[in-house]
Amino acid sequence: MARPPVIVRDVRTEDLPAVLELWQELRELGGRVERTTPAPSIEGAIGRLRAIDADPDARALVALVGDEVAGMTVLTRGPYAALFDQMSVHVHYLHVRESCRRSGVGKALLAAAATFADEAGAEHVMTSVLPTLRETNRFYARLGFAPVVVRRSVPVALLRRKLAAQGFAGAAEHLLARRRTVRRLRAAVAPIPD
Repeated sequence: MARPPVIVRDVRTEDLPAVLELWQELRELGGRVERTTPAPSIEGAIGRLRAIDADPDARALVALVGDEVAGMTVLTRGPYAALFDQMSVHVHYLHVRESCRRSGVGKALLAAAATFADEAGAEHVMTSVLPTLRETNRFYARLGFAPVVVRRSVPVALLRRKLAAQGFAGAAEHLLARRRTVRRLRAAVAPIPD
């Protein structure tokens, strides 16, 4: 039996429920940090998708198998790195429903990324993958993606505490200044007693 073709197109308003569902699946794969961040709202997603639609350097795509939204991605065009002249297309949030995997959906979305890169004059296609997602890393490696850097992330408050604990005076001063600012803001918005 022949597989139905995979159609890739821009996200439409009617795709939002499926896109939010895919995004939630992706967040659950992302680990504890992703799961503890607030879930996207429909209003917020609509606003971000409108901003992407208005930005010539970005695209939000879905892949359809039959009438089902089987996968999604967001593409952005920008410098390869902060001080580079070379442009690249970064593939964000590429996710395929488990029931649709191994049917060409991910490859169709990456083919759309390559087309966008050609149109945008970008020489590279990049993505970020959690190191714990072994199958996802293998998928990209089979398509020629190679590791470039290890990206690390830390909440600002934790970084300030760690710097202060290691004796960096500037971090402690910033932390105290921030606390004073928060106290002033709280006092400024506190209700005035009658």
